[in-house]
Amino acid sequence: MDNTNFDYLANLYINYYYGSYTHCSANWKEYHAVNSFSKFYYIMEGECELVIKDTAYHGCKGRLFLIPAHTPHSYYHVSDDFVVKYWVHFDVNANDEKFLLNLNLPPYVDVGIDNELIKCFQDIFVQASENTLAATLGIKANLLTLLYKYIYHTGKNDLVMNTKNSRNLYPVISYINSHLQRKLTVDELSSIMHMHPNYFIRLFKKKMGVPPLNYINKLRVEHAKAMLENTSLPISEIMEQVGFNDLSTFSNFFKHYTDYNPRAFRIRFKNNA
Repeated sequence: MDNTNFDYLANLYINYYYGSYTHCSANWKEYHAVNSFSKFYYIMEGECELVIKDTAYHGCKGRLFLIPAHTPHSYYHVSDDFVVKYWVHFDVNANDEKFLLNLNLPPYVDVGIDNELIKCFQDIFVQASENTLAATLGIKANLLTLLYKYIYHTGKNDLVMNTKNSRNLYPVISYINSHLQRKLTVDELSSIMHMHPNYFIRLFKKKMGVPPLNYINKLRVEHAKAMLENTSLPISEIMEQVGFNDLSTFSNFFKHYTDYNPRAFRIRFKNNA
């Protein structure tokens, strides 16, 4: 990696949303998904198929998949041997909202049953339930370790960043992440980029895959899910942290994106890591 790429990594940003160790049920499937966050799937048992950017890959024991944000993908079982997996949803950027896409990494690596990787996932789940500075730093450290081990297993000694013609949206992405607790408008966000709102919307959708307000809504859902699953905060407090001041409105919003109201989601998913 040349010095230019070292400079590119100087402003590395990484953020965890949520994850778990899951015995997938028969209805584990989704088609043509495009998410504003990235995913790691580490398969411990079973088999499935993942279709990533129109190419099908076999998911099996010891295979670690990386699905960058904004990547079209589908996943589903291919037999009654249902998948058991570690998984996390996260963001990682470095002056570029499509950092992982620009790395041009393969969609999976075969790592076998790696106890160090397993410990990284397990530590993340424990740390996510702790509201401390050490735990927050630990989550970021473990996510970086997962990414490091993934890149190491690709066998590539030099990774060239594909950053041509990439206009930097990092300032507005960072601003969104720091201000989810209040209402955000297109006018406000476009002013950060010194752009006309209409141009900003077109550019944002081109680079992020969705319009800015859709991106914000999905981000709010991910933050709410993370807090419902990994903390004991009252739902009213979670609601306020993701920008709502009315419980009914928040509940309807959350159910629209997840098919669960917040209380039902917490009952179903809390402490299942």
